[in-house]
Amino acid sequence: MTARALADEVIKLRRGAWAKSDHSTAIVATEQLGTDDIAVVRRTVAAAGYKGEELEQMIRQVSALVVGTVEALADDLPATGGD
Repeated sequence: MTARALADEVIKLRRGAWAKSDHSTAIVATEQLGTDDIAVVRRTVAAAGYKGEELEQMIRQVSALVVGTVEALADDLPATGGD
């Protein structure tokens, strides 16, 4: 699985928990995942068959993608453009 596919899976798994506690606000504020989120990333990446240094590298990559996606989804600034 690609890092993007794994990140999408993590987001799907965590969406319910984030909705209950508005955890996305904390992710946006700190630009990092919480401990529960990291545990889900670690389990998801390990379940995809990554081990050793590859596992650690993919965890970092997936975590960064999840943070970026959460930040993008939380962005409520209007787009400027050719209007």
